[in-house]
Amino acid sequence: MTLRLKSLLLAALLVLAPVASADEARIDRLTDLLVQAIPMGSIFETLADEDPNWPMQEKPGAVTKSQLGCLRGQLSASGYRRTKRAEVAEYASKNAGLLDQDIRVLSEGGAFLMGKLMLAGVEQERTGVAVSEAEVMGQATPEQLMSFMSFMTAPDYAPLRRLAGIGNAFDASATAEENEASGEAAGSDMATRVMLAAMSACDVPTSVLFD
Repeated sequence: MTLRLKSLLLAALLVLAPVASADEARIDRLTDLLVQAIPMGSIFETLADEDPNWPMQEKPGAVTKSQLGCLRGQLSASGYRRTKRAEVAEYASKNAGLLDQDIRVLSEGGAFLMGKLMLAGVEQERTGVAVSEAEVMGQATPEQLMSFMSFMTAPDYAPLRRLAGIGNAFDASATAEENEASGEAAGSDMATRVMLAAMSACDVPTSVLFD
């Protein structure tokens, strides 16, 4: 390899390195915002704290101690973030031009308000005490509400909604009851997908769910 060729390769690496670093930073930022918006890891940790056999509390003998520890690790806040970051990295490889707008809509209030609503809904399920969605929404600023509505309804953010796992769970033309049912179904689907991914990572056969 000639000295000139070496110099050219070094120059190319120096140019590309900041670009790669910037992309990694955006992937990390979008991951953090999605974890804030859909705090499945935090929700799972709350459940794990309540039962040492979770998520196999109904069939504690169906997995080994090692498998149970692996599942709980995968379903922890840090484990969920690792899984979500891999999804975001794949998304970024196909939708690099969308990252900036995705980060913007979530950072301006979409992630904050979505996360608050999800946690309020989970708390309602856990305690049986009704939570007022209007009260949660009323704590947001107009700017946060605008960002949240854009995230949930604007066509430009359809790919982001799919990445988040909510798809088209919210329909502005539907009734509150219909949207609530759709949201619950989307949440259940998300939890199931995350659980199955954890089982795959921990070599736990799906047969344990049906035995």
